[in-house]
Amino acid sequence: MKWTDEGIVIGITTFAEDQTRLTLLTAQSGRQSGLFKLSKKQPTLQLGDRVSATWNARLSEHLGRFQIERLSSPAPRMFQDPWRLWLLQNTCSLLAILPDRHPYPTLFEEASLFFHALVSTDNQISFAYMTLLEKRILADLGFGIDLSECCVTHIQSDLTFISPKTGRAVSTIAAQPYLDKLLPLPSFWLDEDLASETLTWHDISAAFTVTGYFWQKWLFNDKQTFPSVRTSIIEYCKKLHRQPM
Repeated sequence: MKWTDEGIVIGITTFAEDQTRLTLLTAQSGRQSGLFKLSKKQPTLQLGDRVSATWNARLSEHLGRFQIERLSSPAPRMFQDPWRLWLLQNTCSLLAILPDRHPYPTLFEEASLFFHALVSTDNQISFAYMTLLEKRILADLGFGIDLSECCVTHIQSDLTFISPKTGRAVSTIAAQPYLDKLLPLPSFWLDEDLASETLTWHDISAAFTVTGYFWQKWLFNDKQTFPSVRTSIIEYCKKLHRQPM
């Protein structure tokens, strides 16, 4: 069994003295794991690296082995700004939850764009982009947040809240009796215009609150561990939100 595909490194675990176990999110084959032999001729791989990978195994259900050619790496920029590293680690941790060997071509492209944005845009846009990617991962796992219309009135305008029970949007009018029970709907989620001058840290913090709630409700329980780096992300957002303009 053999295939070649482009991928993003989302997991690196020591396996033996001269081998690591790599986990990739690939363009056509989904999340894939395999052994990678370390040598002076091979690149030192980092999380977020874009690679060309060839996977070999006698049977498809075997762990297999990778041959890797690194195409690009965001790592050099990661250590200049800690928040870039936090977002990188958070993204890789969440992508690693995807079912093994199930293709997610659209998510692969969106993750690739995010890693590019992570080294080429400012922190506010990168953090906002992270929340959109978290929302996309939730949707691909079968836990989509539906913002198409109000779940009570079915109108498609003035959507300002999200139901914690259903993950569906709620309009301002319909929300009035339940304001203390609803989650805020980040305005930039409706048009995904990250270049908008109205993008605020308040909205970004609200977005992380929403995705965090649904990650915890639907996925992270006794079976999974919530990425610890997410605490640093949330505190950073709150700190910038509290700073005077």
